[in-house]
Formats: sequence, structure tokens, C-alpha cells
Amino acid sequence: MVHGYEHKPSRKVWLKLAAVHSFGAITSGAAVGTVLAIVAWIVDQPGVQSSNWAYWSALFTVLVYLPRQLGWTRFPPLLQSTWQVPQKWAKIFPPWLTALLFGIGLGSGLFTRIIVPTFYLLLIWPFLELGFLFSIVMWSTYGFIRSCNVWWLACRAPVGNFFPYANQLTFALLLRAKWMYRANTTLLLMVLTCLLAWRYFS
Repeated sequence: MVHGYEHKPSRKVWLKLAAVHSFGAITSGAAVGTVLAIVAWIVDQPGVQSSNWAYWSALFTVLVYLPRQLGWTRFPPLLQSTWQVPQKWAKIFPPWLTALLFGIGLGSGLFTRIIVPTFYLLLIWPFLELGFLFSIVMWSTYGFIRSCNVWWLACRAPVGNFFPYANQLTFALLLRAKWMYRANTTLLLMVLTCLLAWRYFS
């Protein structure tokens, strides 16, 4: 993740960088949550019924992508930006700034590969009249969760041998991808249940 510390092995150094990375990720997530909450507040005017179209958008997203998560089809594709956080940042910036920039770039999930459709629900959820603070807390939590792998590496990777261990972690996660898809399928089913309950029993 960062350049310049491979010759200064220290667990404390990596933990500090992990903290900076998490700060950037949480800040990025909170910023997106704030923007979405503001947009939701602006469009929630009398006669607009933003929560109504947000409900149908969320329900449509679940119903369209659930078959894909169940492995029945590869359609529709996951729409996303092709822009990625530049790897060259790790070579041209100081380690602490690299950690911060990568946290900001990756924390919101907007500038990295989207591999599960539940991310779209995060974008829709603030429009369901759940409150301004809820949106910020939800997206801040999402940003922190996205940085947890860095903490795991900072705590577990052999000092002085960080990058090969990171590659091993990536490979291990890919081998367990089916569990991730099962978890997201379960989450989609839970969201579907909540949406239907909110519609017919609230």
C-alpha cells in the first residue's frame, strides 16, 4: 500500500498507517453519506414522494440482481466506474499521505471495482426517509469496514514481509469468493423482506 517503509520494518509503523488509512476511508464514506443525505433532503419536497421512488428503486435492484447472486444468470452486469486509485501514488507521495489518499479513494467504494450489487442499495438507502444522521453513520461504517483488511495485515503480516503477505491474503479471499456471494445473497433476501414488510405492514 505504501512505499518507503520496506527498509524500516516496524509493527508500530504499519499500525499508524492503518489508522491513517481508516481515517481517510471513514472520512470518504461520511462525505458520500452527507452528500446523499443532502440530496435526499432537497428532493424530498411536498408532492415528490422521494421515499416512494426510492422504495421501488431498491426493490427493482434486489429483484434484478438476486438471480445473478444465486448463480442463475450473469445478467445484468454490475455497472461501475473503470477508474481506479492510481498505484503510482504509492511511489510519488510520502507513506502517510499515500495511506490517507488510498483510504479516501477506496473508502467510498466509488473508485474501485464493484463486485456485488448490494453497493447500489447503499446509494438508495438514504432516500428512504431514515434520517440525515443515519446516512452519515451508515456510510462511515461502510468506509471503516472497507479498511479492516489493512488492519488485519498490519497486525498479522510478518514485519518486513508485508507485501507478499498482502498478495497471499488477496488469493485467500478469492478462494472464498463463494462465501461472499452467499452472504450478499442472504443480505439481498433480508432487504427484500424488509422492503415488503415496510410496504405492507408499516
